[in-house]
Amino acid sequence: MSKAINSETYQAIWLIRRLFRALSQKSSENLEGLGISVADRAVLEFLYREKMLSVPEIAQRYKVSRQHVQVTVNSLLDKGLAVTQDNPRHKRSPHIILSSKGHELFEAVLKRDGETVDTLFSNISKKDIQTTRKTLQSLLNELS
Repeated sequence: MSKAINSETYQAIWLIRRLFRALSQKSSENLEGLGISVADRAVLEFLYREKMLSVPEIAQRYKVSRQHVQVTVNSLLDKGLAVTQDNPRHKRSPHIILSSKGHELFEAVLKRDGETVDTLFSNISKKDIQTTRKTLQSLLNELS
């Protein structure tokens, strides 16, 4: 085995990957019965926080293709979870906003997520959480 694979930093990255997959699975479980996918949830979260975004803006922030976001937005529109609004800056790219149904649904998602996070972090000190957050942010900044 190579020296890099046995390094502490490689092992940390391996754990981050495993954690990401486990969190993705948990997120999927939290969405059961709500009629939305993980991709729907991600777009709902952007709209919940930002209030109003176009598909290209969502794609840029989500770091995925515009086409993928368009498919997801179309699904949210079909489900009545989002609506379009004229975009004065770009006639062909309307703003997407949450409908009241979408807002209520995402509030339910946040409640479920909050319960999961509270349980997950219940045995970890605030100091360790702060250190982990700072480390992860530094890694993200290096990649950006």
